[in-house]
Amino acid sequence: MKKTFTTTILLVLFSLLVQANSYGVLVNGKTYFAGTYADEYEGFTQYLAHVQVKSGDKLQLCDADNDAKWAVDLNSYSVDGFTRDGDHYNATVSGCYDFYIKLKWEADELYIGDGSNCGSGEDYSNLYLGAVPSKCGAVLMQAFYNESYDAKSPGVSEYGDTKWKTLTPQAAEIGKYFDYVWLPPSAYGDGAGYHPKQYSNQNSNWGTRAELEALISALHNAGSKVVADIVINHCAGWSNWCDFPVMDFGEYGKFQPDASYICNTDEVNKNPDAGDCYGKATGNADDGDNWDGARDWAHDNVYVQDMFKAYLKWMRNVMKYDGFRYDKGDGFNNWHHDNYNKAAQPEIAFMECYSGDDRIIGGIQGANYNLMALDFQTRWDAICPMAGWNYAKCAGSGLLGKGYSKYAITFVDSHDWFLRPDNENEFGGRGNSLSKDLKGRLLGANAYILGMPGVPCVFYPHWVKYKEEIKAMIEARKAAGVHSESAVSDEYAADGGYQVTVRGKYGWLILQLGDRTTHSATGDFAWLADYKLMAKGDGYAMWVNVTDPPIYTGIEEVGSTDGSLKGQGEKFVKDGKLYIRMGKAVYDVMGRRCE
Repeated sequence: MKKTFTTTILLVLFSLLVQANSYGVLVNGKTYFAGTYADEYEGFTQYLAHVQVKSGDKLQLCDADNDAKWAVDLNSYSVDGFTRDGDHYNATVSGCYDFYIKLKWEADELYIGDGSNCGSGEDYSNLYLGAVPSKCGAVLMQAFYNESYDAKSPGVSEYGDTKWKTLTPQAAEIGKYFDYVWLPPSAYGDGAGYHPKQYSNQNSNWGTRAELEALISALHNAGSKVVADIVINHCAGWSNWCDFPVMDFGEYGKFQPDASYICNTDEVNKNPDAGDCYGKATGNADDGDNWDGARDWAHDNVYVQDMFKAYLKWMRNVMKYDGFRYDKGDGFNNWHHDNYNKAAQPEIAFMECYSGDDRIIGGIQGANYNLMALDFQTRWDAICPMAGWNYAKCAGSGLLGKGYSKYAITFVDSHDWFLRPDNENEFGGRGNSLSKDLKGRLLGANAYILGMPGVPCVFYPHWVKYKEEIKAMIEARKAAGVHSESAVSDEYAADGGYQVTVRGKYGWLILQLGDRTTHSATGDFAWLADYKLMAKGDGYAMWVNVTDPPIYTGIEEVGSTDGSLKGQGEKFVKDGKLYIRMGKAVYDVMGRRCE
């Protein structure tokens, strides 16, 4: 690019410099190197900022050490101005651009951003790259169940309510094991909050706004991120079917919606019970699945889009939520999820969609791959049959079996079914999931989600009932470093049992269910003699072999390499790794002192 090409290399401070600046971008055959920094799991990450490019320039990624030159599909967040042409890109629009290069073991990623502030020295190390984390090792908790705000709700006397002020004292313990905590809808509305009335009002049946903010702060201090339950497909009127209050999101805007922003296909235009609101909805037809229990927002309306962008930004930056779970995710066209995520920039976002694999995968694609989803198909096909000791479909079901584990939130049960008198979909049948007879099968189902790819979501009543067993499962997952994209090797799947080996960031995990628990991990695989049994119960076993670090002392007998510190310590998880606290000292799984 001659002399008009300028670069500013941005140093990424969160990791260590590990080698010479070998990687970079070729522009018309001239190399411009980016700083090369280690990302422990993903390979190498580079930032190359403020690059002047002219229309017609030819660009390639390069590795000078190996004389390699290549191109990859542009990340969905890339600005216009480049087209891929085989092994290179052609610049079509002159300008100043920033390059974010992620060199991964499987597939490289390239983001090209607007570098219009050329020469400003602005730090681009925090570029937002979407709501679907790569190789995510997180474990999620759904920290509520059906109407668990109400002392009279089924189950509250045994498992406790989950109001904000009840969860806050539990934050320290939750933070040791869960990376994300999914809270119920916090906007003011009916019942549990799934028919919201005023999004900017955060006083609900779960507690006051002040109590919510205290809970979020406590969870953050304990090391957990917090996921908001977002209900923007539909709403309830304030006093009738179509009167809505002001939505005041402070610096992000104030909105006064009315019936003209409700889909004209909504039942308010069809049901005479709507009274004075009958026929008043004049928005465009619903671009998703209609929910007939409340008013459906017309999301193709720019005013509605602006309102929800403001709401989600406010939830992120004022209420301090870290991620979103979208209720009724098939209720509107999924490109809106991508639109809203780009505006509010959640760390993680996933949707509810009951409609099966094809619809869920279509929704993920429709959201420009910027959305995860609750994996209902894995739940129906693989997990539910475990209640009857049937493991034949544990291999190859749901999003996990179709190559979409990166986008999968796996789960055993949820608020939609648990102890609800009107629903038979609870694990093992209505009211049975936590019965004594189903203990082994329920724990086996939890071992399945915690041993497999995807991001597992543990249900609060299961945690309360079987806390120590679930802790051991999480520790096994963390020790091996199992993550959302882990490779699996299915070794046995039959009615009577299941066995799979899963590749983690730090080593391997063998999950055994049903009749396979009668086989030792080394009995069939002689080369796996170093496996350690970390979690076991009736119908499940989890074995772990940590290869990085290469020596594993085990969790049951924590100690230094010379054996001087052997004995049980307090186990906790931080930044996706398992540690042991003994007195004031902290050790890793090798027994090496960390602080």
